[in-house]
Formats: sequence, C-alpha cells, structure tokens
Amino acid sequence: MTGLFTEEAKTGETAYRKVCASCHGADLHSTEAEAPELTDGAFKFGWQGMTRAERFDTIRNTMPPGRRGSLDDQAYLDIVAYILRFNKISVGKQAPQPDINMLKQIVISVP
Repeated sequence: MTGLFTEEAKTGETAYRKVCASCHGADLHSTEAEAPELTDGAFKFGWQGMTRAERFDTIRNTMPPGRRGSLDDQAYLDIVAYILRFNKISVGKQAPQPDINMLKQIVISVP
C-alpha cells in the first residue's frame, strides 16, 4: 500500500502539540532525555521498515507516560499521521482508520 494518510489527519498536529510536545518537542526534537526524537536520524532508525500498526500500537500502549491509552484510538492514529507528515512521508488518498489489519499492511518507508 502506498500513501499513509490524508490531509484530513492534520488534527494529529493539534493532539501532538497538546499531549506530546512537552517531552518530544514542538519540532519533534526531544526536550527530555528519556523521550526519543521523532525526526531526522532517530526517526529513520526507529520507524524505517515498521508497519503503521506497530508504531500506532507502541504509542497507544506507552504514551503519554503515566496515562497510556488515555486518548481514543483515532487521536493516536492522527498523531502517528502527523509524525509521518512532519517527516515528509507521502500523503495517501484515504483518511486513516484505527483498523489494525489495514495498518499492518502499511510499511513505513523513509526516504
């Protein structure tokens, strides 16, 4: 499958800034020693070859610290879409849905 999200996933940026930016940085460069950067080399190393389901599941089950799973699935998926868009991963034609079987089919390819 090509294309990982539509422009409709811009809501992920709002959720990211509200929930994630305090640790992972507004520019996805970490502000906390324990929080991985979500751009540049760290992004390429940590996301390349992973499926979208793996990234969605990891974030949903671990973030935010002390409140894991506190967002609804669509919010987590929108945050993943924002991180992908920020890192210039291609825009798809379908709005992202929290369907694990569909997300398992989308392998992240970092340019």
